[in-house]
Amino acid sequence: MSASPPGPTAPPAPANPPPALPPGPGLGHGLLPGGTGVGCCASGRSGSDRTGRRPDRAERGPGRAGRGALRSVGAVAWSVAFVLTAGTGVVLAAVVASGRPILASRWSMLTVIGFWALSWVAAVVAAWHIPRRVAVGWILLAGAALRLASLAGPPTTSDDLYRYTWDGRVQAAGIDPYAQPPDSPTLSRLREPWLWPDPSGCVALHRPAGCTRINRPGQRTIYPPVAEIWFAAAYHLGGAGSRHKLWQVAGLATELAVLGLLPVALRRWGRDPRWCALYALCPGPALEIVNNGHIDGLAIFFTVAALAVIVPPERGSRLSGPGRDVFAGLLLGAAALVKLFPALLLVTVVGTRRGRRLPPLLRSGGTAAALAAITYLPHVVAVGPNVLGYLPGYLKEEHYEGGGRYLVAEALRVPIHLGEPLAVVAVVAAAAWVILRRPPVPIGCALLLGVLLLAVSPVQPWYAVSLLAVATVAGLPEWAVVTAAGYPYFFAVILADRHIVGVGQISYTAALVVMAGVGLRSLSRGSGGRRPTPGSGSSDGADAGLAAAPCS
Repeated sequence: MSASPPGPTAPPAPANPPPALPPGPGLGHGLLPGGTGVGCCASGRSGSDRTGRRPDRAERGPGRAGRGALRSVGAVAWSVAFVLTAGTGVVLAAVVASGRPILASRWSMLTVIGFWALSWVAAVVAAWHIPRRVAVGWILLAGAALRLASLAGPPTTSDDLYRYTWDGRVQAAGIDPYAQPPDSPTLSRLREPWLWPDPSGCVALHRPAGCTRINRPGQRTIYPPVAEIWFAAAYHLGGAGSRHKLWQVAGLATELAVLGLLPVALRRWGRDPRWCALYALCPGPALEIVNNGHIDGLAIFFTVAALAVIVPPERGSRLSGPGRDVFAGLLLGAAALVKLFPALLLVTVVGTRRGRRLPPLLRSGGTAAALAAITYLPHVVAVGPNVLGYLPGYLKEEHYEGGGRYLVAEALRVPIHLGEPLAVVAVVAAAAWVILRRPPVPIGCALLLGVLLLAVSPVQPWYAVSLLAVATVAGLPEWAVVTAAGYPYFFAVILADRHIVGVGQISYTAALVVMAGVGLRSLSRGSGGRRPTPGSGSSDGADAGLAAAPCS
């Protein structure tokens, strides 16, 4: 930042002027780190006015002790604000989890989630104004409380975990999960009353007699092998009697592991560990991974672990650079064998170091491919091509084959038959940019997942929780709008609203507009802000931006 021009009596500039505060990317200038340092904080020399005259003691305002007292009062005020806003989030998490399911509560649930999201934003802002030495502990404690509150009731917006139970049950009986669909007569002996209620139970579920809680009972499972290993292990530990709580506790376990990893990954990438508030306090992970028990939590754990492993710690490590490529490939491969789309993130390993791009890609990609071969091989031998499960049918059911699901392209008046090619081009272009420009791995991951989600506009909002996790490590809060965009669309689909397509187009297009605005602002400011170097510890730039915030 430049200082104001001195008057004619100004003394000569010092030989070593203090460094300028680096600009930072992201939304929330003035509240979150990333301010440009303009306004009252842009003066080049403190203690002098525009003519170069030093003010006397009366003009200087409060001294060092006074400023320290003001900072202490401010820290207390922000701490109280954090406790109130984070506590509100915990209460609302319990309200949603213990309330009626989505088909009964309808749009009122989305309203509560909206207020929950507002408390999340306020809590994140407050967390950034608390001293770092205490803030991280408070954030993690509040995040754990949020997830425990989400155990207050059965799943509220999804029935996926019932399929998890069935797949675990089938494997416990020694049957390959890809072999037959749940409603196969040969598997009738495995049906549990909880999953296959009697007529009175079906009436209570508002379903016809002979119903099941499992979605798509006539189709084979869609989940990849590492997910199936997780289902078998969890079912072995919990058994049929644990019911939905088994998967909620399993989701809680993955979430607590992610909360523990986030500060580690942030420090290794030179980010302030307070960024973990973005993920820890968000409604999405608590609702989707814990209350609904989604398997995505396991994929997120593997992904964040890969981000922590790919860069060495500040004090060095016995693991070499190529070894880190292999380890990261193993973790990202495991994530892809839970939810498939994390395979796209393998291209980001080019951002770990300078030099040739191909060797790290081959090491990481080769390791992931080897893991896929090892885990798929037993199932291929047992069931052959049926190992694909319901994946082809799922893509058709979701209208991807006909081009009817690409909502952003439709909103931009792109012909339906061009929606799919345009989505492919967008994702390929993002991957090419990552390979050519080699951004830090978390930034590349956020870009790839964000572009993918905007291009294909999925109904399921829990897919975007993975984006939120990598955006947290990247320190890019703006990607949270993509996470939020899926919820209005999801509710419109589940509640069979007559404006389904319009709601989806508005939600995802609004997210695209926000991201385009952030991108244009970054371009107008040059490089979009100085990026931290891996392994540099906490980001001084982030703290500097935070210090400048009250003046903007």
